[in-house]
Amino acid sequence: MNEVVVIVPVYNAFEATTECLESLYKNIPAWARVVVIDDCSPHGILTDVLPDNLKKHPQFSYYRNEKNLGFVGTCNRGMLLLSKGDVVLLNSDTLVTQYWLDKLRDAAYSASDIGTVTPLTNNGTICSVPLFLKNNQLPEGYSLDEFAALIEGVSRREYVTLPTCVGFCTYIRRALLDVVGVFDPLFGKGYGEENDLSLRGALRGMRNILDDATFIYHQGSMSFLEMRE
Repeated sequence: MNEVVVIVPVYNAFEATTECLESLYKNIPAWARVVVIDDCSPHGILTDVLPDNLKKHPQFSYYRNEKNLGFVGTCNRGMLLLSKGDVVLLNSDTLVTQYWLDKLRDAAYSASDIGTVTPLTNNGTICSVPLFLKNNQLPEGYSLDEFAALIEGVSRREYVTLPTCVGFCTYIRRALLDVVGVFDPLFGKGYGEENDLSLRGALRGMRNILDDATFIYHQGSMSFLEMRE
C-alpha cells in the first residue's frame, strides 16, 4: 500500500482546528503524515496559538499560504506537494477516532477500482448517521469513541458504492489522482469540487465507496464559508 498524507486546510476557526489536530495527535498511525495549510487566515497565524505537542510532532508539517487561495486552491497545494502516495482531505472542524486511518486505507484497497473512500459521520449528507441526510448529534449516553466503536462493531464492511465522495473527510488513492488530476480550479472558493473529482474518476472506471466501519465527528464549522460569501 502507498504512504498516506492527511491534508488539513485551515481558514480561521483556530479553536476547532486545534481540537481536530489534537484528535489526530492521538490517532495518527506511525506510517502517516499530517500536512496543515493555513490559507492566509486574517485572524492570526495558526502556529502562534498551537500547543507545543502539536507544533513539535515529527509527523506534522505546517504551511501558510502567502495569499488566500480558497479551499480548492489550498487542497490542491497540499495534493501537489506530493509526487506519490495517497492523500486524505480532512476538514479542520472534524474529530477523528481510533484506527480511523487504518480502516479507511483497508477500505480503499479492498478492490482495485476504488478511487475515494468516505467514512460515516454525524453531519455529512449521504454519509450521516443515525439519521440520513441530517445534522445529527451523538446519541445520548455515548462518547465519541464509544459511538465510533459501536459503528465498527455492527459494521458489515459492505463498502457500498456512493455517487460521489463527501468532502468533510475523503481518502483519495494516488491511482485516481494520477488519472484525473487534482480539483478543477474552476470551482474557486469551493462547493462541488469533490463531486467533479468523483465523477471524473467514475468516467475512468473508479468507484467512490462508503467505509461503513469508520465514524468521524464533523462539527460543521463555518470557517471556509467566510471566504465563499
